[in-house]
Order: sequence, then C-alpha cells, then structure tokens
Amino acid sequence: MNTKRTGVDFGEKSLEIDVPDHAVVVEFDDPPSLEDPEEATREAIANPCGSAPLAELAKPGMRVAIGFDDPTRPAKTVQTILPIVIDTLLDAGVDESDILLICACSNHRKWTRSELAVYLGPHVFSRFWPSGRIVNHDCSDPSQLVFLGYSPAGSYYVEMNRDFVEADLMIYVGNVGPSGFRSYTGTGAVIGLASTRSIASHHSFHGIRQLGFATDDPVKKPPHSVKDDLNTQLEKATGKSVFYVNAVTGVGGKPVGLFAGRCRDVKPPAWELADSIFRIPVPQADVLVVGLPETIAHGSADNTLNAAIGVMSPPRFSPAMPVLREGGVVIGLSPSSGYIDPERYPAYQEVIDLYGRYHSFTALVDHEQEFDNRPAYRHQYTHGYGYPPLHGFWLLYQCSFTQSRAGAVIMAGTRNPGAFRALGITPAADFNQAWKIAERIVGPDPVTVVAPTFWSRRSFKFDVAE
Repeated sequence: MNTKRTGVDFGEKSLEIDVPDHAVVVEFDDPPSLEDPEEATREAIANPCGSAPLAELAKPGMRVAIGFDDPTRPAKTVQTILPIVIDTLLDAGVDESDILLICACSNHRKWTRSELAVYLGPHVFSRFWPSGRIVNHDCSDPSQLVFLGYSPAGSYYVEMNRDFVEADLMIYVGNVGPSGFRSYTGTGAVIGLASTRSIASHHSFHGIRQLGFATDDPVKKPPHSVKDDLNTQLEKATGKSVFYVNAVTGVGGKPVGLFAGRCRDVKPPAWELADSIFRIPVPQADVLVVGLPETIAHGSADNTLNAAIGVMSPPRFSPAMPVLREGGVVIGLSPSSGYIDPERYPAYQEVIDLYGRYHSFTALVDHEQEFDNRPAYRHQYTHGYGYPPLHGFWLLYQCSFTQSRAGAVIMAGTRNPGAFRALGITPAADFNQAWKIAERIVGPDPVTVVAPTFWSRRSFKFDVAE
C-alpha cells in the first residue's frame, strides 16, 4: 500500500503518521472573519430578526438579565458583544445596577473568579463583579429555579434560572458552531440556564425515547428542534421572548457572522451561514482517524471520559449520511494517562465503574437520580468547582452512537490501556498497531478519512453525500 505522511494532534504536540496515499485529510478552512465585528454587533441589535431593536426594547427602570455561554465556548464572542449590548441598555436609560450577568453553566461546573475575569475581559468584569452582578447559574438549587411547564412538541420539563426569566428583559449572548448530527449551537438560554431535571428531560435516554427516536439514527430522525420547543414554552409561560445575539465563529472564536433577534427568527440565517462554512465533503469512511490535543471539550484529554468523547463524538458530526460506515473503525490518537481529577470531575470514575456492570450505556439511566442526590457530589458542585453528578452519564450517552456503529474504537498511544478497555475502547501502543487492528476488521486498503485538528483548530461537519 502506498502511503503519505500527515501530522495529527497528539496531546501537546503533533505526531507524524503514515496513512494511505488516497486518504482524505480534512481540516476546517477558516473563512474571512468580519472586518469590524463591533460595528456588525451594533447593526445586528439595531436591525434584529423578528424583533424590535434592542434600544427600543430597553426602558428606564427595567431589570435586565444577560445570560452568556460559559467558558467552554470562545471568549471573543462575549468580549465583542457584551460591552456593546451593555452600552445600548445604558443609553436607553437602564440603570447599571439593574443589569445582571449570568454565566450559563448548564450542567457544567461553575467558574472561578479568575476564569470569569479572563473570559469576560477587564472592561466588563471590573465593572460588574465588585457589586455581585456576575453570577454562575446553579442547575440544582431550587431557590434559583422556576418551573415553566412542559414544552408543546417534546413534552420536555422546562425549568430555568429564576433571575433570568423574572427579569423584565431577557438577553442571551451565544455562539453558533457545529454539534452532533444536523444541529448547531446557538439560541441556548433554555439549556445553558436550565435545571438538571430540565436538561435530563432531553439529554437522558428516557427523554430521547419519549419522542420515539434514538440518538444513533441521524438519517431517519424527524425534524425536531429541542431548543425551538423549549423556547416556545418559555415564551408562552412568561409572555416574553429572549433577545438573542449569536455569533457564528471560526478559528479562535473570530466572528464570521452576527445575528440578533428572537429564537425562531434568528436561527435560520445563522444556520444558513453555518452550513456554508462548516460542512466539508468527505467519503463515507471505513476508517476515521481523529487526533486529540491536550485539551478538548470539557478539559484535559488525560481524563479518560474526555478522551473517549474526543474519539467517539466526531462520527456524530454527520448531517446527512454517517461519516463512518457500519462496522467501520475509529482510531483516536492521544497519550492520555487516564487520570481523572477527583475535585474537578468527582463522579466520573464511579460512573465509568458503574458502566462496567452493564452491557450498554442505556442501563445507567436508572442510577441517575441516586447519583444526583449524593451529598458529596452535590457539595463539590455547590461549594466548589466540580462538574455536577450527571454530567458523566450524559457524556457516556453521547458515546452510544459510535459504540453501536463501529466495528472497533481504538485509542492509539495511551499510557493507560486499562482505563480505555473499561469503556469498550481497544488500546494500541501506537498508530501502526492501531492500523493493523483496523485492517483485520475492515480489510486492506480501506477508505480513510483523517481529521488531524478536529478539536484544536475547529470542529466541522463531515458532509457525506447520500
């Protein structure tokens, strides 16, 4: 077999590997960023989609809550948009003391003072932090939550941050980027500021099956938007709409497009732009190779579960046909040690151990409530900076599509083989050994797609023609 050499992410460095000379090496092609993102922000909020301009919505005496994507998203979005939104409110007569900034942590951990200072930038942070007007959302504190009913289409449980929904004006600053299957991020107040129970109603397998479809069926999945459904119920229950300001972002979080307005109106143009830049044509692969940098998704790739997501989540980024053929092989490359920080991820290891007792991820659902009520895990989240107990469950559920579709998932280069065997991942000493295992499964000279910088440069959609 003729080969060619390509570099792939491998922890803190790039690793050279030999792949078939016909392998498709695919990386995000960064489009031109906006020449003047500040002016684009002003234009978007002055001419929003399906809404009056922000300057007209804001009135003197109003209490305004501004939710924003947490630091798992690019900082450039909030640092560009937030100062302009705040100045617009002040110019309209809103008192600065009536503006509250809420970090939309969803079911992620809370963020420290120093992390929020870096993320928001000195101008906003120094202005609002001393007076206590920058807060982390708490997804489990009943006193901070309000139940808004069940969504009309999906019957999801809608429960959200009280300060946000009881404000006179709700604003949300977020990012639009690729996520699993057909969808993109954005319009996410209803998830970022939701309770654990609310998120579980659409992130847990029970919630998914309630709609009559599974996460592992991207092609037949009916057209249904969870966030549209949740936003509809939010509007019905409160009589108000969230004013979204969403940035479509490229490499490093640089804004490529900016859109403002109501959920149902702001999403179509943002997704149209996203489709034009994030969908990259590839063949359906016998073997998909993914490089893993030092940090991915929710933190260090040394963490077994983070690394597992790093290798098993990319096959879900297929809006039409799955990028991995049935029975194909995924090879991840990472020197992961398998170390799980017990302070940052207190429940992860026990969730992994629990999975070892069952034949499938779905059986874990019956343990969610018991884990969520563990005092030690709750304490780590409420009083520290640990991830909530159920986060590990939902990461495992995301692995189900690739686990069920692939003939094998291989982690090449790991320093802790046993940690990955526990998740049904085959460890390999290096890429050459992983390749030999793959060829035994799919045969010689396989159709190969390589995503060397999927996590470090920018994630994208594998666009496989039907």
